[in-house]
Amino acid sequence: MEFDRVPKITKYLSVIMLFAWIGRSTVWNFLPVFFETNINSVFLVGLLTSVPALTTILLDIPAGNLVQRAGEKVVIFIGFIAALFPPLLLYTGLVALFFLAKFMEGVGKAFIWNGGWSLTLKSSDSDIESETVSVFLLGINLSIVIGPVIGGFLLTSYGFNLLFGLWTATWLLSILMYYFYVGTERGKETFKEALNDLEKRKTYADDWKHLKNNWSNLRQVFTLTFLYSIIFSFYWVAIPLILDEMNADYSTMGIVFGVAALPMAFQFVFGDIADKIGEMKIIKILALLLIPTLLAMSLTDSLIITGALFFMARVFTSGLSPALHSKFDAAIPDEVEGEMTGFNELAKHTGQAIGPMFAGAIASIWSLNGSFVAASGIAMLIFLVSLLDF
Repeated sequence: MEFDRVPKITKYLSVIMLFAWIGRSTVWNFLPVFFETNINSVFLVGLLTSVPALTTILLDIPAGNLVQRAGEKVVIFIGFIAALFPPLLLYTGLVALFFLAKFMEGVGKAFIWNGGWSLTLKSSDSDIESETVSVFLLGINLSIVIGPVIGGFLLTSYGFNLLFGLWTATWLLSILMYYFYVGTERGKETFKEALNDLEKRKTYADDWKHLKNNWSNLRQVFTLTFLYSIIFSFYWVAIPLILDEMNADYSTMGIVFGVAALPMAFQFVFGDIADKIGEMKIIKILALLLIPTLLAMSLTDSLIITGALFFMARVFTSGLSPALHSKFDAAIPDEVEGEMTGFNELAKHTGQAIGPMFAGAIASIWSLNGSFVAASGIAMLIFLVSLLDF
């Protein structure tokens, strides 16, 4: 890996994301269990888990526009401020505020990721884009390996409120780090001008025109991103609840979450492979491996085997992300990348909105094990779409 060629701004963002996500990761994977305890409905747990993605569906295009006109750095900063509210609202223990917390999580997500992806891809040389994306994700990926393990042990002794406080503290630290090491680049006057552009100009008409002009190059990658995101977010509900159904304690669950997230810390390996053998080839291989893995998860009631299969599934799923983002970047000209990033995030977040509801609905109608059969069907669709040239 040519780490020295990865842009400095990408390395800064990776470290900041590590501090931002480490506190969040101590509790985030356990939230479906926390919600089910308070709500007592698997379907509503799935719906609540989908709220951030549903929110981003509404905000992705405006956020992409704002990135194009105000600049990535100020948009990311706004996202960090918005994402400070979820742990504070969850701490209250009020079900109505849970929905508001997940809504604010979605607001932060739309701004952070639209700005983050655009800044990372624009800063990178074309021949190391997959590796640059992997470095950008490295801080988050490390946090989601370490965080759940720490969280599982803390939950056993101290409960959820301590972890909500830890989430708040680390997020505040990340905001300060971002402000001093990255900054907002453009001043208030420029930002106000950008907001006026969104309000007064034919911003969205221009966006749809640009999308139409580039659609033939984007439709396959948008479809793949949508399907990949369904499986990625399916795990958020199905795995915590099936482990809880197997009577796993929080410490065991934390270890399963942390170990299963380990492949994400090594996404740069898949990025390097994708750069060498081609994005579509690695997507086909990983999708084909994912199908029997998810089917096998539907057939076991062993905690150890479930954990091992989940680890394998996350290996294959994690490998898809760098290739998909690199293929997206190669499909569009730089001058409209900020706007098209909004549409790419829209495809991703639409899938992420469906995934948890998909898991909750099938579990309510059929069973949690049955939901893994349905997820393997989505993996099959990824493989089939990757075979097509459209």
